[in-house]
Amino acid sequence: MPGRSPNVRLADGRSATLVNEHTWVWTDPAAWRPQRERVQVGPVWAEVTATPTRLTVDPGMGLAATTCAGPGTPYDRAYGMHAASPDCGVVYARSSYGLPGGVTTAEYAITWSVSWVGSTGASDEGGELPDMMSRATERFAVAEAQSLRSR
Repeated sequence: MPGRSPNVRLADGRSATLVNEHTWVWTDPAAWRPQRERVQVGPVWAEVTATPTRLTVDPGMGLAATTCAGPGTPYDRAYGMHAASPDCGVVYARSSYGLPGGVTTAEYAITWSVSWVGSTGASDEGGELPDMMSRATERFAVAEAQSLRSR
């Protein structure tokens, strides 16, 4: 617990993003909820709750990590092709050309605050536990598009 790793997607299910374009980052908003596990033996029980608190994106390529307060907003074409994510995104300044395999490796981590409550049968107790993290990595290309303007 928590057993969920971030399931992060790129817009439109693409396997690449573009230099200087907004790269939206999100994980399933429906999974962004407290996870509980309870165990009981006779009158003695304990329950642990892990609540997601932030999504951290380490985009790779030497860029600084970005911290998002929630799961991010899923991209929809209605936002437009060049729109920035309202709450969780990255902009790559250079292509991944020249990196091994021509791709970057980004790491995504969800931080979970963890608490517990329990009963010995005679009294109830509870408290906070250290934060936990679930992690996932994704490899994708950062492509560079050139445009020509003719007169």
